[in-house]
Amino acid sequence: MSEAPIIKALHTDIPLGSVLLDAYKLHTYYFEKRIGLAGASTSLGYSKEWLGRLPKQGVKQFQAMQADGFTGCQIEVSVSRSDGSGASIAKTISIRDFNKLIAYEALKKKNVHAIILLIALAEAGLERVVSDAFNGVPLDWFAEKIVHYTKWTHDELMEVLQYNREDARSLYLGRVPPSLEL
Repeated sequence: MSEAPIIKALHTDIPLGSVLLDAYKLHTYYFEKRIGLAGASTSLGYSKEWLGRLPKQGVKQFQAMQADGFTGCQIEVSVSRSDGSGASIAKTISIRDFNKLIAYEALKKKNVHAIILLIALAEAGLERVVSDAFNGVPLDWFAEKIVHYTKWTHDELMEVLQYNREDARSLYLGRVPPSLEL
């Protein structure tokens, strides 16, 4: 059985507070963008190796994530070094898998790093949607995301809503508005 070829890619680092998220743009016909396993791991407060070891050491968690739609499909990419002395190799996951990983960590494990990342990304995404709407840019891409996430089960949706209510209540320091009461 032959291994998949390593794909050439461009690399950039996205600062997330004290850690960097390594992102890659593949040199393929559709220029797929992916996230490095090392950056995905550290952005959630784990060691660089955590996500790479998860399928073997965190079998139950990995299986639970797969049940939530996480594929775990990894692609190795090659990035040329700026000094021309060769290339480095990175293992990557899709942006959708990274998003599902963040959601799992935030909602199921109550990982503070994931919660902060989820809120920051949601705010950035909302800013983009509103800007696009005002600029007359079609929001078809956003509708596709809605369709994807409506496939959540009722229990998963109720868990997310309950968590959001609890989070909102904690912000009101005991003076909960009627709209947040059950």
